[in-house]
Amino acid sequence: MAAQQNVGELSGNTWREGWLLPGSALIAALFATLLPLIAGVAAGWTPWRSGAYAGLALLFVGLVALHVSQRRPEALYCRWPWLPIGLLAALSFGLTVLSGDSLIQPTVFTIPFVFMLLGPGPRAALPGGTALLALAAAGLWLHDRRPASAIAYSVLVYASLMVFMAAFVNVARQQSVARERADALAAENARLAAEAALSATLAERNRIARELHDTIAQGLTAVTMQLEAAERAFTRDPERARSRLGRAHQLARETLAEVRRSVWMLAAPALEGPALGAALAELVCRFSERSGVAAAYRHEGPALSLASERAVQVLRIVQEALQNVEKHAQARTVEVVTRTAADGAVAVLVHDDGRGFDPASPAAAPDGGFGLPSLRERARLAGGQLAIASRPGHGTTVALELSGEP
Repeated sequence: MAAQQNVGELSGNTWREGWLLPGSALIAALFATLLPLIAGVAAGWTPWRSGAYAGLALLFVGLVALHVSQRRPEALYCRWPWLPIGLLAALSFGLTVLSGDSLIQPTVFTIPFVFMLLGPGPRAALPGGTALLALAAAGLWLHDRRPASAIAYSVLVYASLMVFMAAFVNVARQQSVARERADALAAENARLAAEAALSATLAERNRIARELHDTIAQGLTAVTMQLEAAERAFTRDPERARSRLGRAHQLARETLAEVRRSVWMLAAPALEGPALGAALAELVCRFSERSGVAAAYRHEGPALSLASERAVQVLRIVQEALQNVEKHAQARTVEVVTRTAADGAVAVLVHDDGRGFDPASPAAAPDGGFGLPSLRERARLAGGQLAIASRPGHGTTVALELSGEP
């Protein structure tokens, strides 16, 4: 289990990066076996010695190739963590005894050492590396019984190489873990962004559903009731029937006006930030033409410069505020003002001289008809703060404050 856990920390991507590329292990194996064989044959090795060395070399390279061909090399460590490493170490020992080369041949011991770091883990580096160096020294000694002092130089050189490899693999492991955590964080952020987008979509659908219920459904219900009453009174009281038909006609026209307002609310264009001022001016002009309420727009300070997402939310806020004026305020005039401060902060004001209301009254609640929770939610999405000042008989001011963008 410990071996699996250690290897699990190292992703397949890291296994294929830098020194850990499978091709690198194969190149090292071929380098560490072919050069001593070529040098030995050139020096006059006997056929038996050359054949034995070539056979061990083929087994060694084949085992390395089998190891690195795994898509996830940790599969080799699931049941027998030390088996492939032990086989490679034994073959390395045999190759060293046969060749006696103290310059190139000990390279074969670095390959099982790296596999040890990837498999059983860094904790095995010190005892495992020591054991491999001892096997290298023993193989060189058994070859020609040379003194220990003659072997020490080669052992020290490869000990230094193993220390470097251990440090390199450790850095690669840490980088792999960091990348996996970054990928997991990016995936989580993407999931949260998708959930936020879905939540915003559902909120917009709910708002549209409420708008349709409050306009088309209720209006058509009222028209239907008036028509049914007119039908019942048609023969008994024609005058009452005509009155009912007139009322139905009036309700139908009012419902049509409400539907047009709803369509107007849904038709806000996509914006680039600098175009917000022009879009607000057009919005106010269309509102005035449709509603008959005198309305004006002006901007103060440097030009507006908001990100597209924030600009769209600002346009929606002004749009909903104007719709509230049209539906509830009974105002004669409306003024929309935007201000840009030197630090980039933006203020948006929508002021009317209508009948006003008490923001703390039940009518200002989510189902009360003024849509204040929707305005506040849009202000939050825009990264700003919304304030509403109003009292009966003194009009209403909707104020949005947006901090400067970095």
